[in-house]
Order: sequence, then structure tokens, then C-alpha cells
Amino acid sequence: MLEKIYKMLDINCDNGLADSMNKKMTMYQQQFFKMVKEKIGIDAIYFLRDAEGIPKIPLVYFAAIDNYNQKKIAELYRLAWNLGEAPLLFVVTPEQLLIYNNYVAPQRVNGDIDDQDALIEMIDLANTLEAQRQLLKYHRLNFETGEYWRNNEYRFDVKNRVDTTLMNNLRVMRRELIHNIRKRISIKELSDEQLFSIVHALLGRSILIKYLEERKDTEGNTVFPIGYFSKFKRPASKYVDVLDDKEATYSLFRELSEHFHGDMFPLEDREYEIIRQEDLIELKNFISGETDMESKQMALWPLYSFNVIPIQLISSIYELFFHLKVDDKNSKVGTYYTPYHLVSMLMDEVLPWEGMYKDMKILDPSCGSGIFLVEAYRRMVGKWMYTNDAKTISNEQLVKIMQNCIFGVDLNGEAIRIASFSLSLVMCDYLEPRSIWETLEFPRLLGYNLFVNDFFDRGKFDELRYDIIIGNPPWESKLTEKAEKYILENKLIIGDKQIAQAFSWKAGEVCKDTGTICLLMPSKGFLFNRSEKNLLYRKEFFDKYDISIIINYSVFRKILFEHASGPAAAVVYSIKSENNRDPIFYCTPKPTFTLEDHRRFMIEPSDINKIPRDVVDNSLIWKIAMWGTPRDLELINKLTTKYKPLEEMLIEKEMSFAEGFIKGTTKKKEFKEYFGWPLITTKKFKPFNNVMQQQDKVNFTKFYRCTEKNKEVFRGPHLIFKQSPKNGRFLSTVLRYDALFGNSFIGIHGEENILKYISIILYSKVFVYYSLMTSRRWLVERDELNVGELLSFPLPEPSTEEVGYANKIYEEIEGNNQIDEKKIDDFSYSVYKLKSYEIEFIENAVSYVYDYFYIKGKSKALSVPSFETLKEYKEVFEKILQNSLGGSDNISCCFFKGTAPLVVLEISFGNQQTNNEFIIDSTEKVNDKLKVLDAMLISEESGCVAVKRNVRIYQKNKIYVIKPNQSRYWSYSAACKDADEIYADIMATWRKNNE
Repeated sequence: MLEKIYKMLDINCDNGLADSMNKKMTMYQQQFFKMVKEKIGIDAIYFLRDAEGIPKIPLVYFAAIDNYNQKKIAELYRLAWNLGEAPLLFVVTPEQLLIYNNYVAPQRVNGDIDDQDALIEMIDLANTLEAQRQLLKYHRLNFETGEYWRNNEYRFDVKNRVDTTLMNNLRVMRRELIHNIRKRISIKELSDEQLFSIVHALLGRSILIKYLEERKDTEGNTVFPIGYFSKFKRPASKYVDVLDDKEATYSLFRELSEHFHGDMFPLEDREYEIIRQEDLIELKNFISGETDMESKQMALWPLYSFNVIPIQLISSIYELFFHLKVDDKNSKVGTYYTPYHLVSMLMDEVLPWEGMYKDMKILDPSCGSGIFLVEAYRRMVGKWMYTNDAKTISNEQLVKIMQNCIFGVDLNGEAIRIASFSLSLVMCDYLEPRSIWETLEFPRLLGYNLFVNDFFDRGKFDELRYDIIIGNPPWESKLTEKAEKYILENKLIIGDKQIAQAFSWKAGEVCKDTGTICLLMPSKGFLFNRSEKNLLYRKEFFDKYDISIIINYSVFRKILFEHASGPAAAVVYSIKSENNRDPIFYCTPKPTFTLEDHRRFMIEPSDINKIPRDVVDNSLIWKIAMWGTPRDLELINKLTTKYKPLEEMLIEKEMSFAEGFIKGTTKKKEFKEYFGWPLITTKKFKPFNNVMQQQDKVNFTKFYRCTEKNKEVFRGPHLIFKQSPKNGRFLSTVLRYDALFGNSFIGIHGEENILKYISIILYSKVFVYYSLMTSRRWLVERDELNVGELLSFPLPEPSTEEVGYANKIYEEIEGNNQIDEKKIDDFSYSVYKLKSYEIEFIENAVSYVYDYFYIKGKSKALSVPSFETLKEYKEVFEKILQNSLGGSDNISCCFFKGTAPLVVLEISFGNQQTNNEFIIDSTEKVNDKLKVLDAMLISEESGCVAVKRNVRIYQKNKIYVIKPNQSRYWSYSAACKDADEIYADIMATWRKNNE
């Protein structure tokens, strides 16, 4: 019956299916399938492939059972939820297919697991045709293109996934234990740091014991010998029974510490003294799910299976502890730890799963709880098993790999202890339960492989040289004493005291000449900040090292780290090679605004740019390449070279400018003269409006900053510019009267006519476009511009007629209280003397990029392309390619589209289109084309149509372009880019054939 289901879904071993019969599985597939089969009892897993066709992400578990058994099915679902990887579970009986949502937390009803909330649908397999129809939504193509997740965006909630619920439960447990202990012991008697360490140690130890207690082999044996817990307290049969007695509990802890050696079970200083029996009872109630505290959440505890929950999850959630305050009851729940799919993606760049084993030293210079080191260790073990064709691995070999390969440094002693715990725990996953007890001795890692050290200090770790350095260094603009000394002694440049930049220098020092470094950096300082020191840092860093890859995660800022405002970028680099002239691979993945964003990064060809090394000093290149194309770079370069920056015009005309005041807090200066002045606020701000209406008044006299050198900006006539946009436009107004405004505004004082001209231009799409493509903050970190970005805007020196016309537009708006956006845009296009195709680029960027960034999943950029959109694409594409090729061949385009998530563009050469039908609207014909093209790619081992998402296939007289059925892929800008790139491909092939 499973084979029948696979066929209906178009799933097989060539496109991502892993089962016992598949001999072509990747190393990762083999390891994951073996683990899931043993722990859950599933029969197959469907993996989503990446753009190269490599199966990477588990999507569906398949389990076949002989007959319908409610309890067995419910238990399968509970275990699948605990594993927390694939979102879907397909349970197949001879008569039915039951489809479950693994992102719905299980519940108990009358003692039994209730699976009804998680059951998506039940399909009758007796009626083959009807079953086939119902399964269409689960067709492989819908998974690979992401269409299934778009159509079911509200069904799958990551807040109910096992990692989030377990994190929330630990958060509750931690908070209550800290609160109870703090009620009886003051901070003078026990510091917060000591208290946190004790509570974290108790929780970590308990999770480890639960994990060991629940590990079972095929015969039902656990790690602990039969009756083990009763030796500490009779008649205890499990860990929670021992918690009834403090002395018994700590006797258990001491024996486990002695039995396993290593760093796994050490007691914290004063722990036995501080922890009371009531704390252990509270802990027992938490683990048993019997507490009244936040009962709905804590009732999940008995439904957790620590034998199934992934080791890397247990490790990563400990990062949560470092981000919570003593009383976090009202703090928001979100992602504090480094998401596993981000760790996995970065590790793929430096230590892919595939390949032979060889001893190598891997360092995380700021290892935290060890999530990068855990993943590195798993991959090294996998490589060893693959190289030695081994299905099992001994305790001795596991220890050897750990001691030879894995190294970490962190200033925080507790972080190092948890990293040691995490690494020791992952060793257990490779051993049979009985061998864990009988043979395993955890290695001592503290002081040997893991070091409580400042990375910039000298230490044992500093004596080694590493093959791979990978990690997520701190992002603070604050240097440690040792870091500051290191920077000064080595005469290095960093911007804004960014310690991550200091890490990037030191990592190169301890890396082997043949090694590779991958660091997750704050993208603002690394790519976009244009202060003098940041520019110097970039220049010297790019000169000294061989940068091969930069992945800009800025658009994922709020998805990756919900509580972090700083965007991230990963850089992969090595010691400089004199001969390397290859361009830098620069990638900016964009969210799909579906569940997929929490599991993988969908990288489109349009997100990838190859940056020539001779242009890396261009401070605008990283932002333009983030949202634009090479043609956008040309247009921005034209604007900046042809027109002077606004600042230069203002200085020439003796006009003053400055950002608004900052109200006094701790540091205060008194300016009594402003008391009672009109106060411009963001809430009441109106563009193009000089009327003094019901305005706030200044009712304070103390300021932190009040632009003392440019007080004229508060005097009329002055232009007041709001730094954050509204509905895709930047607002400003020209006031004749004096008024004060805060630092959300920028003021310019000067001649009224010129101010109105500037105000009109700043409202236009030209300004929006320029800011979108060049601002280091907007669409990166903050949704606003700063003073420098406004002042650097290239502005044409206006003629008398242009100033007059701008003032006329301004006064019409002021009189009618209605903004004619088209008139403003047309005027600005004429002032800049833009050509029609340049205007199209501006319109396209504002229409698609801005809309996509702010409206997200509802953006028209993600909508199905209209007839007019495809018609424009066809006309622009044909014209550009025809002109590029010298008009030698007739070029015609035909689209195949329907309800399928992909559109196929067929480009024919030498054939004149005989009719006006250039769109074949037939889902059946689209699918037929896709099957042929997909088979062609698979036979060439070039990935697959749906996963690559933006594919070009070249044949003798035809070229096929396959892209998603979304407007952003078929826009004016996309037509230009596709035509340029296809022309480049054709010419490269011609040159190769004629060498």
C-alpha cells in the first residue's frame, strides 16, 4: 500500500524518499532514517531536496500498520511530534490513510492520547480515483515549490512545535525555582549568577537523567540496571520517585558523577546547601505534569519522550537560560537560541555531511552552549562511520573523535559547562543503552577541549591551529579588556568597538593556512555601516583574507531571532591566496512568509550575485546587490556621478540642516527659550501642510541634545523631514513658523522656494528608489533613514522653471489637501532626465521590493502574474535579447501556465510566431512539460525543476525558463535580468566552442 501512496505523490528514491530499500541515500539520510526508524518505528521519510538535488529536510514520515489501532496510531503521532523534524506524518492502513500535523502538541483525554486535533484528514484508499484526487495537494511538486505551505499557512504553528513548547516549559520551571529560592535567600547571601548556575545545573542534570532513563533498546532494556533507583529510595522505580527525598536525590547525583566521570554530573558550589526538599518536590511536580502552575503547558511533560527529542534540540534550548532575567514572567516568548537550520546551513559550507573522515581540529571561539560544536561532532562521527563502513561505533572511538577534533572557548563558565554537557549527551545517541552504563566514561572536556577564556587572551587553546573555525561571536559594541589590548598591539582596525570584528581578526590568527573560517556577524557593521572606521575595517579585512562566501540574512532578522533587532550575515574566508581572482559568492535569501522560513532558506538565483573583487570597496555594492540587479547598480552610479549630493547644494546655498532634539534624561542641558513653542510630533505630522492647527506645545526645558550649532533648523521657513516612510513614501513639509521637532525628524532652514522643491523630490519614487537601494538602515536594520543618508542623496540643481513648477505642485497639494503622486513622480523623472527603461526600473523596485518587504505574504510580488505582466515580460525580454544578439534570429516566447505552482517559458529561435497566443493556460500541459524537463535535469544530476525554482535548460533551438507562478519572477526587472544572463550564457558557450 505504501508503494501505491508514493506513486500518487510522485515520490521515489531518486527525488528524496529514504527507506530500507534505498541504496543511494546520502550520509545524512542514512543516519537520520536509521535513528527515526529505531526510535519511532516509521517505514520511510520523504526529504525535501536543495537546489543541487541533495535531500536535506525531512518533510513527511510514512508508517504502515497491518490494521487500524487507535492507541498505536496515537503513539506514533506523539513520538513524531517529539522528534520535531518533519511537519507531516502519514499513517497507512490497508483501508485508510491518516495524515497528521506534527506541529500540534498532543493532549491526554481520560488518560489516553487524543490525536484528533492533529489529524488533518482521513482518506479512504478503497476508492483509488477519489484518493488520488484528495492527495493532489500533497503532490511532490507542491512540497518542492512551497505551494503546500502557502495554502496551509494557518494550519502549522511553530509555537506548538516540540522545541518551542519544551523551551517554554523549561522557562516556567526555571522561573519558579529561582523565585522560590530567592524568597528565602537574599542576593547578599547568594548572587544571581550563583543562583542561576545552581538552578541550571539541577534542570540540566534532570533532563540528562530523564534521557538516560527513557533510552531503550529493541528488547526494552534501559540505560540503568533493573531496580537501580530503588537503591537510593525504596520502592522508587523511576527518577521522579527519588525526588521525594533530598538525601536520596543527591546520593543519586553523586553516584552518577562517579560512575560516568567527565563533566556531566558535578554539583555546583553550595548546591546541596541551597536546594531544599520543597524545591525537589516542585521539580517532581513539573516533570510529572502535576503542577497547577500554567497547567495547560506543564501538562505536556508526561507526553515528552526524551529518548526521541533530538539531542541538538536539548543542547540548543539551553541558550535560552542566558537570555532570561530573574523574573521573566512577562517577557515575550520567542527564539533566543541559534536556530538549527541556520547552524546546519553554515556547517554545510565548511563541513558538509558527505566526504571521507580525516582528523581535523574544529574551534568555536565563542561556543555558548555548544550548538555548532554538537553539529560538528555529529558530522565527524558520520564521516568516520561512512569511511569505515561501520553501522556502529565504539565508546573509545567516540571519545577519540571528541578529544581530537572538537574545541570551544567562552568567557562564561556556565556556558562552557553546558557545552560539555551537550557534547557528552550527543555521544549517548550513538550507543546502545546497556553499553552506556557498562562501558561509557564521559571524557573530561573542561580545560582540555573546552576553555573558560577570553578568546583574545593567551591560553592552551591558543597554542593550537585549527582546520575549521565556526561560530556566532558576540555582537556588542563593547570590547573586553583583552580584546582592546589585542587590537591595539596588532594595530588592527574595527568599527564602533564591534567585538565581532575583533573576533574576525583573531580567528584568522589561529586558523591553519589551509583552514576555513565561518563566522555569523552583525551585517550592519560588516556590510553596510559607512563610518570611516567601518570602511577601513572592510578594506583591510578584504585585503588580508580570501573571502569566498557572504550570506546576508538581514531580511530574516525578525524570523531568525525574534527578540534581536540586529540583522546577521555569515562570512566564509581563509588565509589569502595570491592567485584567487574568483568573484565573491554573495547571497541574500528572502523569506517566503510561510512555515518554510522556520525550516530552511529558500535561495533563488535572483538572490545570488557574484561580486568581482575589484569592486568590494564600493560601499553601496552590498545593499544594491541585496535588492537589485546589475542594471540597478548602473542607474545608481549614474545618479551619484551626474548629480551633487543634497548636502553640497545646502552648503552652497548657505542653508542649515540638522536632526531634531533629544529630550533630556540623565544628561541634561537647559534651553528655556523653547518653552511654549509649537512641537511637531510623529503622531500629528502632516506633509505639505503649513497651517498651524491644534498642535502640542513644548512643556519642558531640559534636553540631552538640542542642535546648538544649527538652531536655525527650528526657525521658519524650514523643511521638516520625517525619517521613517509611510505607505512607501517619505513625508516632509515646509513651515513658515518656528517649531521644535525631535530626532525622528530632520530639519533644513533656508529659502522657501528651494525647500518646497526639495520637499517634492523627497516625496517622489526617485528618492524612495535611491534610499531602498543604498540606505544602510532601511530594509536592513531599522525602518528609517539617518541624516547622512538624506544628505548624500543626489539632487539636480534646479532651473528657475523647475523650482516654479515644484512650488506650483506643492501649493496645489496644500490647497486641495490631496497629493497627486503621478504628477510628483513625472516631475521628478523629468528633473533627473531619466530614460523610459530607467523609469521602469524605479517603478518596478518600488512596486515589488517595498511591497514585498512590508506587506510580506500578502504582497502583490507573491501574487499570480496577470496577462499584462506576462505580456510586458515577453516584449521586454524579446527586445533586449534580440538587440543583444544583433537581430540575427527571430525570438519568440510562449508561456505554459495554469494552476500549477510553476510557469514554463519556452523561448524559440528562428521561428516567427504565427498567432497572438503566447500563453498556453493549461495545467495539464504545464505538468507534461515539467515532467520532461525534470527528468532531463535528474538524468544530468543537476537538481530538479521544482527545488531549483528558477531553471534554464538550453537545447539546440529552444531555451526553457522555469520559475514560480509569482509576479516578482515575471516583472520588468526580471525580464531584463533574464535576457542579460541568457545572452551572457550564449556568448560564453560560443567563445568556448570557438577557442
